[in-house]
Amino acid sequence: MTAADEKLIRSIPEALAETELVCSSVNVGSTRAGINMDAVRLMGEIVKATAARTADQDGFGCAKLVVFCNAVEDNPFMAGAFHGVGEAEKVINVGVSGPGVVYHALKSVRGQPFDVAAETIKKTAFRVTRMGQLVAQEASRRLGVPFGIVDLSLAPTPAIGDSVARILEELGLEVCGTHGTTAALALLNDAVKKGGVMASSSVGGLSGAFIPVSEDEGMIAAARRGTLTLDKLEAMTCVCSVGLDMIAVPGDTPASTISAIIADEAAIGMVNGKTTAVRLLPAPGKTVGDTIEMGGLLGSAPVMPVHRESAEAFIQRGGRIPAPLHSLKN
Repeated sequence: MTAADEKLIRSIPEALAETELVCSSVNVGSTRAGINMDAVRLMGEIVKATAARTADQDGFGCAKLVVFCNAVEDNPFMAGAFHGVGEAEKVINVGVSGPGVVYHALKSVRGQPFDVAAETIKKTAFRVTRMGQLVAQEASRRLGVPFGIVDLSLAPTPAIGDSVARILEELGLEVCGTHGTTAALALLNDAVKKGGVMASSSVGGLSGAFIPVSEDEGMIAAARRGTLTLDKLEAMTCVCSVGLDMIAVPGDTPASTISAIIADEAAIGMVNGKTTAVRLLPAPGKTVGDTIEMGGLLGSAPVMPVHRESAEAFIQRGGRIPAPLHSLKN
C-alpha cells in the first residue's frame, strides 16, 4: 500500500460525514494476492474514525463503508457497489431482490423434504430474475446504454415479511441462529443462484442471500433474543453471498478488534475463493443491549457483544497473509 493509497483511505471518514450521498468500499485481499494486513489495520482505524465523525447519528457513516475481500466488479448493491475496470464505460447493472416472495412460496411446501424446498426456491428465483432482466433490458433500450448483468440477491428490509431470517425459520428452525442455521442458509443461497442462472445468461454481481442484521426484522429479533451471535454470523458468511453486514457493536470496541474481525472475514473469502465483506457499526456511547437507529431501509440494530480479549499484537504485525496454496497452483 503506497502513501497515496493511505492518504486516500484516511480521507474516507470526512467524506462520509459530510454528505449522505457518498458511500465507500475498500478491497483488502483476494484469493490470488492474499490479505494486505496493513490495509486491514488501517481500515479498523477508519471505521472507528467514521463512527466518531457521525457520533450524533449513532455512527451512521459506517453504514456507508464496506471492507471487501475478492470484491466483484459488477456489484450494483449499495453501499459496496462497484464499477470495475473490466466494465464498459457505461453499463446498466440491475439488482433485484425478493425475500418476501421466497418466504411465501416456501409456505406451500412446509414440512416437505429439502429437495422440494430447494426446487421451490429455484423456481421462485427464476421468476424474479427473469422479471429483473426484462426491466433492465427495457431501461437499456430507452437510455441507449448497454445492458450488463442482473444481480439476484435476497436483500431484506426492516418491513415485516421481507426477511431472510424468516425464510430460514420457515425451513424449520425455531429461531435464526440456532443449530442448523448455516445449513439452511447454504441451501437457500445455492438454490437462489441456480434459479438465477437458469433465468438469465447475464447473472452477475453477488447473487445469493444477504444477512444484514439491522435491515432484517427477523435477524433483529434473533439478535435481541441472544440466539444470533457475532460468531454464528461469521459461520453463516461461509455460505452466504457476502459477509458480516450492518452489525452494531459497542462504541468502545478497539480499532484492533474491528481489524481482527475484518481479517477473519477476509480469510474466509480468501481461502474459499468467494466474496466476503464487513460493514460494522461501532456505536459511540452505546453498549451491549442498547439499540441504534439508522432509519429507512437501514433499520435499527441491537448492540451485540464482541470478544473482549485483545488482538492488538496480531494486528500490529502488518505485512501480508499469503494466498492459499490452491490459488498458486491455478
